[in-house]
Amino acid sequence: MEEAHRVFGYRRRSVALDVLVVATAIPALLIGVHLLAPESLRTTLILQHGDPEPLEFLTAAYVHSNVPHLRNNVTGYVAAIVMAYLLCLEAGRRRWFFATLGAILVVVPITVNVVSYTTFATMFPGAPTTRGFSAVVAAAGGFVYVALLVLLRTAYSKSTATFAGALIFLILLVTFYLSHASVVDPLVLAGAAGSSVLCLGALAVSVRGRLPNDRASWIQLGAEAIPVGLVTALLVAFVVGLFPERVVVDGMIINVYAHWLGLVGGVVVSAGLERIVAD
Repeated sequence: MEEAHRVFGYRRRSVALDVLVVATAIPALLIGVHLLAPESLRTTLILQHGDPEPLEFLTAAYVHSNVPHLRNNVTGYVAAIVMAYLLCLEAGRRRWFFATLGAILVVVPITVNVVSYTTFATMFPGAPTTRGFSAVVAAAGGFVYVALLVLLRTAYSKSTATFAGALIFLILLVTFYLSHASVVDPLVLAGAAGSSVLCLGALAVSVRGRLPNDRASWIQLGAEAIPVGLVTALLVAFVVGLFPERVVVDGMIINVYAHWLGLVGGVVVSAGLERIVAD
């Protein structure tokens, strides 16, 4: 009877509260700052490169330039962080999830904004400003990637996690290539397709010990691959949205370098904490 009230071994009420807080607390803060805070207050939170205050390296991440900017970041954050939470929960790593979430919300934006400030000071001698949650959203995407690999390692084996990680990485590289290449090289796509097929075969063998030999086995394997498919779809959407071909939209520069730093930062922070935070 007790098991009926649990989700992945955790109390159902605790999980419901976690999801509510994770999915609404930060979005509510972002929306509140943009819609309710006066313009004068929002201005003080933006990172002013000409004369920065130390706190601005953190607060700038929680300010947005307009409603579409806010909407895109809130949507991406909620999708990624809820998926990361569910993956961590299934892997039995709830404490690791919250430790990583805290680091993503504080350490990542400070680090990215410090690097952006240093870079812009060299490239743009004027006094630009930095704002936006995109680097944190990218970091959440990196966290999703690592959380999936940890789940696969826990549920199956290190080999399964390795092949799945390689397959997803290949798909993301191809997505980026197709989004930015002016001329698509068929040899590149053929090589990527061949590598992907090899990864798929190795992934299937690592899960079952051999390739499925009947319809029921293939269906079961497909059902078990649903988390991999969902994470891949989310990360493909992130690559398309965070790393567009056009970096100047409506007179605003999209800081894709900050997005790259956020994505890599999410992977590094989550992987690092996974080794030291015990559940």
